Amino acid sequence: MGDTLNIPEWTYYADKGGLDPLGMQNSSVALYQRLIPGIGNVTLRMRYYGLYPWLVRHYLQTNGSTDPEVWRVFLRRAEALYALIANQAGGELGVAGTVWAIRAVTAAKTGGGSIPIDFGAAAAPGSDDHYFAQSWGVFGLAYQSQLYEIGILSRGDGHGIPLPSKESGMALADGFEFAMGEAAQIFKDVHARGLVTLTELDALSPFAPSQIAFGSAERNVYQRVLFRKSADGDAPDSFRTQTLLLVLKVAEILGSPPDAEELRWALYAGQTQDGYPLELGDAALIAHCERWRIYQANDLCHVALEALLRFVLDALGAEPAGIPPRQLLERLVADMREASGAAPQNWRLLLDGIELADNAGDRAQPDSEWSLADDIMRTARRANGFVDGETAFKAVRLLAALHKRSLKESWPLEAELGPFTNDAFHSLLSERAFLRRYESHDFWELIARLVEERVIRRHLAVAMRKLRQQKDYTFLIESQNGRLRRRKQDGPVYTNPRLQPAITFLKDIHILGGQGLTSHGVEALAAA
Repeated sequence: MGDTLNIPEWTYYADKGGLDPLGMQNSSVALYQRLIPGIGNVTLRMRYYGLYPWLVRHYLQTNGSTDPEVWRVFLRRAEALYALIANQAGGELGVAGTVWAIRAVTAAKTGGGSIPIDFGAAAAPGSDDHYFAQSWGVFGLAYQSQLYEIGILSRGDGHGIPLPSKESGMALADGFEFAMGEAAQIFKDVHARGLVTLTELDALSPFAPSQIAFGSAERNVYQRVLFRKSADGDAPDSFRTQTLLLVLKVAEILGSPPDAEELRWALYAGQTQDGYPLELGDAALIAHCERWRIYQANDLCHVALEALLRFVLDALGAEPAGIPPRQLLERLVADMREASGAAPQNWRLLLDGIELADNAGDRAQPDSEWSLADDIMRTARRANGFVDGETAFKAVRLLAALHKRSLKESWPLEAELGPFTNDAFHSLLSERAFLRRYESHDFWELIARLVEERVIRRHLAVAMRKLRQQKDYTFLIESQNGRLRRRKQDGPVYTNPRLQPAITFLKDIHILGGQGLTSHGVEALAAA
């Protein structure tokens, strides 16, 4: 059953848990990074995309030092002040430093508001009362890489200080400055001082993330940046634009902004839960929707296998002294066999007998991919849940549904997942190839092989690689003296494909509103 791992009692190791325990989530991450570049999972508000080029230009005009420490202090002060502004403006979400800002503003109000808030001290690197722990603030943690990728900032020649790009960066800096009006100079003065009063924070309310004006030049530049057109249909700008247009298409049908979950299911099923089809028309948009369909299918694939891993872990939990691998597999297969009723002779016959749901995202159809995945997650994600043979067999049925639908609809898996299928990446493409390889074998022999090779052995191999390469101890299962023991519990998770921040951005710039598309949204869709 592979390598035996013995950790001496005196040896220290970092316990990092079972993140991506089967090495399959990375293919989903690699795919969604292609599909929506320039927006990240922790780039939470659009207005930061205007704030940073404006700050960079102000820094270059008033200081210009290429010393990274000087730039870091300037940057952290600005972020701390911005957190105070956002909190004072009404506790706006998605801003770094909110917890510190609430504490600082509350203390100032308790003191009668006469004592200024020393945000300069909170922004100083190494401060005991820091606004944000990350050394380079939320700029370094989240926004910097995306601002470079989307073309708002460019890299300085021979130094690490960013520059506003000549087109988008300078346009955003101009639009932001104009939108702030007199508040722009107040910000600059307060920032230089490192102290701010509550009255000054009120005067700085135009800076708040929600205050992008509906008809402003600033808003128009944000839209041009997000929906930038490229002659190359496979360019990052084109992929981001197509993803945002798909969001608008779904919002148009729903009559309201979608959340990330209903969006990803609508793109996978090609229709809303209520059965309203996505009528895309444009060939590039149809192809991009298919990429998102493959992303979602890939996510469902690793969720199914991670549910089988949870099935293994729950069974091992009843054996604190461990159990021989062959005995474990026999027990797991017996549990699934009992729960499944009459199973076909082989995988090929299972596929032949499956009736795919007309709407894969219909929650009312018990055999839809949505229903199978939801049933699995409801059990496998609960801390006190227990994955039994019935839930494990639902994971097998989900794999079968993905396999059959990919064949029926001729998904271009090789084109989309081929680059992410190797020793370091596993995907729906690699798992479908495995199932096809053994599709004529005895059904339960295949299931035993699936659990052993694609779950147990793979987890041990992935965890061993992390231990060797990253010095991270992520074993959920330990193999010792010919017995397997559970070391830690874990369960399946979806990856997070940046869709919720994208939806928030579209709300921030008034393309999405309460009724779905605003007039700006209608124009953006019509211009596609």
